[in-house]
Amino acid sequence: MCNPDESRALHQYKQMFAITNGTSKCKEFLQNQPKTMYWNTSKHCCSWDGVTCNNITGHVIGLDLSCSQLSGTIQPNSSLIYLSYLQKLNLASNDLSGPYILRDVSMLKSLKYLNLSDNYFWNVIPGIPHFSNLTNCGFFPLQVQICLQSCPSV
Repeated sequence: MCNPDESRALHQYKQMFAITNGTSKCKEFLQNQPKTMYWNTSKHCCSWDGVTCNNITGHVIGLDLSCSQLSGTIQPNSSLIYLSYLQKLNLASNDLSGPYILRDVSMLKSLKYLNLSDNYFWNVIPGIPHFSNLTNCGFFPLQVQICLQSCPSV
């Protein structure tokens, strides 16, 4: 069962974004539907598309909203900071922007994997020193930049 505070945080996070139907950056791979489109607050958040929970505690440990046709500016102190058990965050291939994403993400002390590639974030480099916990780096350009301080050389 999903933690009620985390469920509220996810729902609030979803409200920051608009869904831009038909503009998925991932069309060539598959037909994607926005993962947040069918998030229903009457169901526990562990059953929502893109959300992974710990089977024992029910805490949200993964959020994969890649290729979800999301657009918008991430505001400072977003509800994402309330997902304190989050280990994996994938927001790749959307139309997200803003300078605050790394400040908020740096508050997620359990985070081990982060993919923000193929978006429009700015002022990313100043936030890099805050990511000492990241252990899993991919080969997307932004992931490599974020992981330079904390990941083994590739």
